[in-house]
Amino acid sequence: MLKVKRKWRPSLALVISMVCLCLVALPIVGVLGARLSSNQFARETERSLLAQAAVFAEVYAKAFAEHQPSPQVGHEMSPEHIAFLAQDYHPIPPKLDLFNGQVSPPRPDPVTTSDEVDPPYAKISDELSHLAAKAKKTTLSGYLFLDHSGQIIASSGSMAGSFAHVPEVAQALRGDTGTLLRYRDDQTKRHVMNSLSRDTSYRVFVAHPVVLENRVIGAVYLSRTPMDLRKFLFQERYTLGLLAIFMVLSAALVGALLWRLISRPIHDLSRQSRDVASGVKQVPSPVPHYGVQELADLGDNVVSMASTLSERSAAIETYTTHVTHELKSPVTAIIGAAELLADSNPDMAGDRYKKLVSNIQEEGQRMNALLGRMRELARVSVQTDRTPTLLSDMVAAASVEFSDLEVNLQVDPDTCLPLSKDQGQIVLHHLFQNALQHGATEVTMTFDVISNSLLIADNGSGISQKNRARIAEPFFTTRRDAGGTGMGLAIVAAILDQAGARIEALPVETGATFRLEF
Repeated sequence: MLKVKRKWRPSLALVISMVCLCLVALPIVGVLGARLSSNQFARETERSLLAQAAVFAEVYAKAFAEHQPSPQVGHEMSPEHIAFLAQDYHPIPPKLDLFNGQVSPPRPDPVTTSDEVDPPYAKISDELSHLAAKAKKTTLSGYLFLDHSGQIIASSGSMAGSFAHVPEVAQALRGDTGTLLRYRDDQTKRHVMNSLSRDTSYRVFVAHPVVLENRVIGAVYLSRTPMDLRKFLFQERYTLGLLAIFMVLSAALVGALLWRLISRPIHDLSRQSRDVASGVKQVPSPVPHYGVQELADLGDNVVSMASTLSERSAAIETYTTHVTHELKSPVTAIIGAAELLADSNPDMAGDRYKKLVSNIQEEGQRMNALLGRMRELARVSVQTDRTPTLLSDMVAAASVEFSDLEVNLQVDPDTCLPLSKDQGQIVLHHLFQNALQHGATEVTMTFDVISNSLLIADNGSGISQKNRARIAEPFFTTRRDAGGTGMGLAIVAAILDQAGARIEALPVETGATFRLEF
């Protein structure tokens, strides 16, 4: 039994398992996406505060320099810091990262101090406070201006005291910019139904040093609540709603197109195939609406295959009927002769005995010829070799057995036919044999380039008008008494049909002329 190697295909259980794993992974992917978005929002807020801090630090330093150009207070900058600030461009990249879980506790309250603010700081306090209060209305950020000891000298609100104990401030007073992500200090006061637009649980703090004459004379301390994913979704709710509607409509359109262009044609084609398999139809009807070219080609191939199988089935049925009919006569003759021999007197006359034996031999030979032609017809009906071959080579191979027949080949030496050499030899063999059996002594072959046809004419007895249409009909013969089987031209027609060609007998006054049209 022939085993067909099947390609691997996933089982239904495997597909269901993969779908379930995907469903389980979706929330994880969603959480990861939310964390990525929140991390990006924090970075954007940090970047904005760093830019503002740089500007306010310059304003602070310029205002201080107007009252004390050469300060003697504050931390002296290290050579590394001085070299860094001396560069034409010295950006400070954001470095907050929510994925590391580095969210600090809420910012400590300022420590009350009795120290007096130095005169230069006191002189610029009101100016900086006024600037911070106006900027806060636009940026929504909180601003604190600290002196070299961390004491508040100006703010966008009404805060007083010292932040020297806060890590990011202490870092800034040493000459480094400090950034930190802290939880908001109002977590316990927030309620469940808090607005999505204000539901951010942490705040970004940036402390930036104020440098004058390579000394840290103070720091600007900024803070702001960053946007988070929920706040972003709340702000973009109308745009996202329109986008969701568009996506749903797009998905519906894609689904409809897939159903119309792929699923529906496949379903119709499957139904047609079931009808053919169950015997409801012999040949499937073409699907009226093929979605894509590939499905149209598949449908045409299925219809063509079913048509070919139906035609072969009908041909087999026809051949079986003809074979039964043709073999019935010789079998009956053989059985009759054998019965006469069995019932006859042993002293039967020699002539009668020879006659019965001769009948058995003749009918047996006729049966053998019929079966041989049937095998040949079955063999050539499945040959698909269409390697073009020179016509002269076919003629040379076929004419060897017909020395009494003169073959005149009046064609270009390079003329080729879409048949293999064996197929061409079989076709010409039967045509030459047919001509010889009808008394021909000469065959002339020409090729018409315009109609792509091969003309084969002989000078035999010819074909009557009523028999021209039946030349390719299996078992049709006018020489049955002479042992003709009626299969020669049927075999020729079968071979030509494999090559997409046909044979016909042309009406001529003398002899017979066949046209093989490719």
